[in-house]
Amino acid sequence: MPQDNPRSDSQRTESNRGESTRAERSRSERSSTASAMPPFGEMGAHSVTAGLRLQKEMLDVFHDIGQEWFTRATAEAELAFRLPNKLTAARSMPDAFSAYQEWLGEWMNMFGEDGRRFVTDSRRIIDTGVRCFADTTPAATT
Repeated sequence: MPQDNPRSDSQRTESNRGESTRAERSRSERSSTASAMPPFGEMGAHSVTAGLRLQKEMLDVFHDIGQEWFTRATAEAELAFRLPNKLTAARSMPDAFSAYQEWLGEWMNMFGEDGRRFVTDSRRIIDTGVRCFADTTPAATT
């Protein structure tokens, strides 16, 4: 029953035109967005490659830091093992005190160096992470 619907034919035509222009705009927006971005498969491959590179670089940094700290811990253990030998070799109380004072001075130097090393190693970790994450930004993928 065409008479029951109060909308006229001209209103229907304008409505259809409005829908078609919206659809065309949506299609053109999608095509321009798609042309600005690399294909989805390439994005995934780049992300995986970047993630693996990040892991490798971070693991290399952690490995180097671990090796340096292990070497450092070995040196501190050797220092600690030398103290009893020096104390038992001392002939008098002033000699024992002198041996302990010498050992304590060396230990304090190592302790201070450990603090500096901790800050330096922390900076290396942060710098590596920032550099790797900066390389994986979307701007770097295009």
